[in-house]
Amino acid sequence: MFQSNRQSVHVAILSILLVSMMLSLATLQANNSVLPVPNTHLQPEEVVEIVLDALANNDTPYVDAGIETTFNFASHSNKAQTGPLERFAVMVKGPVYGVMVGHKSHELVETVVDNSRAYQLVRLITAGGAAVHFAFRLGLQTDGEFEDMWMTEAVWPLEAPVEGISI
Repeated sequence: MFQSNRQSVHVAILSILLVSMMLSLATLQANNSVLPVPNTHLQPEEVVEIVLDALANNDTPYVDAGIETTFNFASHSNKAQTGPLERFAVMVKGPVYGVMVGHKSHELVETVVDNSRAYQLVRLITAGGAAVHFAFRLGLQTDGEFEDMWMTEAVWPLEAPVEGISI
């Protein structure tokens, strides 16, 4: 009788563990599906807006979701230089780009599109209240799973305010 009860308890515990693991896996898959991803309908400014909104709210809907969204919009060549995601996250949180994470506000200042290349100038107000400026270079992808989608090829800080800067 005791043997039978122990087996029942073990089966129940194993069942609970299995269900918990399945729910955890489903949550991970759901997290990935809620993040914005590139598509052929997005224009360069919309891509930059998505990335900046994600970085401003980095930990929504989960920790570092904004950085993951930013990585999702990185071109293949960008990912080859900055990836994988874990390495990319360290870079984004570093001294050059860290001011973008959790920033208070941003403004898209000027966009220049030339065929399959686009440049976007951006002004950010950091969490600490400082104004900083960045330039985004985007490329219209020509092949693969992201064909005809605008993706980020590079981002760099600008020393001077963006007024009067020509790309």
